[in-house]
Amino acid sequence: MTTDAEQPIRVRLEEVLDDIQTLEGQLADPLSLGPAIRNLEETIEAYERLCSENSGLEEGTR
Repeated sequence: MTTDAEQPIRVRLEEVLDDIQTLEGQLADPLSLGPAIRNLEETIEAYERLCSENSGLEEGTR
């Protein structure tokens, strides 16, 4: 099992996502960070899939 210390990139992506979501709430109505939020969410999902695939490969070589 991986810990946050083993996945600093994922942790940082989630921190940036939290920051952008906070900023989204402070913007005037016509402005939106929605596309950036969706992009980060998709990036986190892709990163997690990549890590789980790599983890499966590592377990298979042991």
